[in-house]
Amino acid sequence: MISAARCARTGASPVLLAPLVFCIVLLASSTAARIPATQDIDDEDGCAALAAVQLAGPLEYPWSIAFLPDHSILVTEKPGRLQLIRPGAGPLPVARIPAVLHKGQGGLLDVAVDPAFSENGIIYLSYAHGYEELSSVRVLRARLDQSSNTLVDQRVIFESTPSASAEQLGGRIALTDDGHLFLTVGARWQAKRAQELSDDAGKIIRIRTDGSVPEDNPFVSLPGARREIWSYGHRNPQGLTFDASGRLWSHEHGPLGGDELNLILSGRNYGWPVITHGLSYSGEKIGEGTEKEGMEQPIQHWSPAMAPSGLAVQVADSTSFIWIGALADQSLVMLEMKEDRIVREHRCLQKQLGRIRDVRIGPNGSLYIIVDDAQGGLYRLDAAVEQARRSSP
Repeated sequence: MISAARCARTGASPVLLAPLVFCIVLLASSTAARIPATQDIDDEDGCAALAAVQLAGPLEYPWSIAFLPDHSILVTEKPGRLQLIRPGAGPLPVARIPAVLHKGQGGLLDVAVDPAFSENGIIYLSYAHGYEELSSVRVLRARLDQSSNTLVDQRVIFESTPSASAEQLGGRIALTDDGHLFLTVGARWQAKRAQELSDDAGKIIRIRTDGSVPEDNPFVSLPGARREIWSYGHRNPQGLTFDASGRLWSHEHGPLGGDELNLILSGRNYGWPVITHGLSYSGEKIGEGTEKEGMEQPIQHWSPAMAPSGLAVQVADSTSFIWIGALADQSLVMLEMKEDRIVREHRCLQKQLGRIRDVRIGPNGSLYIIVDDAQGGLYRLDAAVEQARRSSP
């Protein structure tokens, strides 16, 4: 195994990826001769260079991370708080957060920063709204007044079809530079709804950041269909991000096994509950099997389930590095992908920090994660040698 000290002698890392990924590239290349035809799961070798540095905590069940242009960090807490964390300072609560339904898996979920934040100050929040017996997923658009640390000019720009469950909400947001907002919505324990185009449950939706629906959405002209639907057949997607090429990626929770990583394409059917690589919680088969004509196959799937949450993609040369938080597995999963094929998998920080709820790439190229716990925290992940350099006088 290559040591962190050897990583330190390799020279400068790519500006975007920072020392962390550069070291992992070296670790991966040292074992390239034994990569099999399918992915090789490696529980810790390849993760030795990682060191977690706590930046803030305790945070109560933090759910999402977003970065402001000045490198301040926004963190949502599921009970209904939004914290602003400035470099070198403790969390500062943002005022006038909308009332949220904090039951089951519900609460304040994602936060996303408008690409033009420096000019407009706009952020977006997703959250559970309503009552335990009937709730929806909302998206709020608001301006963050940094002089008073308050949300102003608030407007709800999306509300999903309601459900009699406060679980399987989805709730992840991804934004584009040309003014589109994508949102995941879970199937809410009513699996058949994921196949119904008259319903937002089990879908990824696409709207404009002003709340309007683009006319080039795939089902906009289909009678009875929800105009905002972009893709369907999802169970509970809790990761959503774009790669450097502008491709949209998502992952979702399976039932008993069958967690999936998917490349999301317009109008495609991702199968749930007709096809799945998982089983029911009683161990019985679900649907018609693992594949069917007209339904997409995942890029990767996992059994037993790791409960994925949070998603980030980095690129170095011809290799994409896909980072996924794992709740049940209590790890940070790193996939190496070449030509849309997973060639290796690493399980990092396994059982060291707890349930990893979100993973994001910061403005400096470093990775940031949050741990899902009543006493949770925000962490930056450094190469071990980079941590030593930061700590030296």
